[in-house]
Amino acid sequence: MATQAKVWGDPGVAEQMEIQETTLQMPTTTGGQVTRTLQRSGLLKKLRFYFQTATNVTVFGAAGTKSVYGPLGSGLHRLRVEANGQIPLADLSGLGLAYYTEIQNRDGSVLATPPYLSAIQTNVAGSADLVAYPAQAAAAEYKAQQPAELQFALPVNIGGQVSELGLWLLQNQAIDLTVSATFNSPTAAAAGVEVPWSDGAGMTQVGVVADTFLQIERELYTIPTDPRSYPNLRWAHQIIEYTVPFIGNFSRFPIPRAGLLLRAAVINLDGSNLPVENTDVASMNFMYGSNETPIARPGIMYNEEYLMDYNRVPPKGLCLLDFYKWGEQGLKLVKDTEVLANLRIESTFTATATGTQKIILDRLIPVAAR
Repeated sequence: MATQAKVWGDPGVAEQMEIQETTLQMPTTTGGQVTRTLQRSGLLKKLRFYFQTATNVTVFGAAGTKSVYGPLGSGLHRLRVEANGQIPLADLSGLGLAYYTEIQNRDGSVLATPPYLSAIQTNVAGSADLVAYPAQAAAAEYKAQQPAELQFALPVNIGGQVSELGLWLLQNQAIDLTVSATFNSPTAAAAGVEVPWSDGAGMTQVGVVADTFLQIERELYTIPTDPRSYPNLRWAHQIIEYTVPFIGNFSRFPIPRAGLLLRAAVINLDGSNLPVENTDVASMNFMYGSNETPIARPGIMYNEEYLMDYNRVPPKGLCLLDFYKWGEQGLKLVKDTEVLANLRIESTFTATATGTQKIILDRLIPVAAR
């Protein structure tokens, strides 16, 4: 009698594993790009990152300035995850990675210390915080850290059961999956949003190569022994960031035709590249066709929806158009970019006349057999 294949998710079909990858080290004291190929094993579920940037103050005069982008947004210029050097699964700025980590972490902000009973109550101390961004006050080495995560497998409710779409098969000798990180210099003479620490008057400092790095951890499933037990591998989860400058208090972004749009995260920056409060967003509209407008609302209502969905306010400058809603109703709310003509996002600002939008498109794209 033939044995029926086990269903994905049954005990024994696959084991979940956490594997540390080779750390990406900043190549020079002033930054630079480093690329690593992930180990060829398993089904990639998510990548976890721990970023650290460091500078050594040898002569202290007056304190310098820290960036409003935080350690990750200022210290990491770009992160790319791509297959065979040409198919991007993720392409984000450091700021975009920090914001996207917040978006996909529904249960709590990674920027906030998790609630924990105090040592006075339990006689057990909490662990050290994962986020640090010290101000410079003397001659010493300073380190800033921030975690991040990219989830490639998304939970989707299909037929009353939760499935994961977007798992990426690494055990394929024909496809290399690489992570490429471009580091900013930890320090510069002039203050800027992509400078973790700028020089103060009479200060001498230099970036520390040995202590500036991106640690990578891969969460994966083992490969089932029976190919009939494989999960659905027909979709790839892609997170791509676009940059759109705007003038005249108005922006229009044509959304490329590529797969199913789960979310569009819009980060609004002013002419100095500083985040714009959503109270200044007069209207942000999601439109298609000649003038079909299923979403037309002011920025404050994006804040309210985020608060209701995440139980916290969004990072400053973020308007999130969320069609995925955590897969609660399957994929019936997502937008098929292949069939909606002239798909676009139009934004109008009250006081911000000139600026830039970083727009992160979170989508599922169909892939050929891997």
